[in-house]
Amino acid sequence: MWGTTHVRETIEERMINGCTATLAFDTGGPVGSEHLVIVKPIDTEADWLINRWFYFDEQVEAYMWKFAEKVCTNEEYRRHSLEETADWKRVANLYEPLARRLYQELANSVQGDFPIMNDSSQGDSETLETLCEELFREIKAIVRQEKNKHPEAVYEAKKARLQQWLGNGST
Repeated sequence: MWGTTHVRETIEERMINGCTATLAFDTGGPVGSEHLVIVKPIDTEADWLINRWFYFDEQVEAYMWKFAEKVCTNEEYRRHSLEETADWKRVANLYEPLARRLYQELANSVQGDFPIMNDSSQGDSETLETLCEELFREIKAIVRQEKNKHPEAVYEAKKARLQQWLGNGST
């Protein structure tokens, strides 16, 4: 997502318990994600597919492969993932659109050169990355710890900080 060119390269593919799991480097995800795991059955009669972006400090190969293995070996976990009730999917469903909105806020700003990657946009990029990482952690806490805070309120706070950053002449 950090530029106009989308790049996807397979890092590794594994066969796990009747499934194909592919770990890919992919720049098309939301802020904070550059790795995607794609899991699908080898049996063409089984009709399911699970894609998961990994964010920030989750982007550790062992952690990503453990997820793929769990999807391939644990039918209940796979069902929850497909039904979008697994914690990781609930977090992703909230985080991804909000992170993309923050990205657009910065990209549409007249105060900066973002998303063009040059020296003057580096500060904007770092600020966006920091705000999105905070957004991700707070949404994860809302989902996993059942915090009584609305994701939109978290987004609005991050958006206000981004606008303040831009208003302070970040470029």
